[in-house]
Amino acid sequence: MWYLAASWNPNPRMCCQVRGVVRDFIWSGKATNAKAKVKWETLVFPASQGGLGIIDPKTQSEALLAKLLIRGLEPGGEP
Repeated sequence: MWYLAASWNPNPRMCCQVRGVVRDFIWSGKATNAKAKVKWETLVFPASQGGLGIIDPKTQSEALLAKLLIRGLEPGGEP
């Protein structure tokens, strides 16, 4: 998933689906519509700030695309 996100911006619906799969797995261990016990924003906080340190797919995708852009702008990084 991260390989694709590094070169392609997923649509918001796909990010919501990934969040749903992760949330369901965390709270029930299977692919059901489990009721979340904690807000998603709390889950993605670092563990040092009281969260679980889960990687948010939207934020990670944006970071990987920014990294790709920066590499392309550096001298010698042209395709």
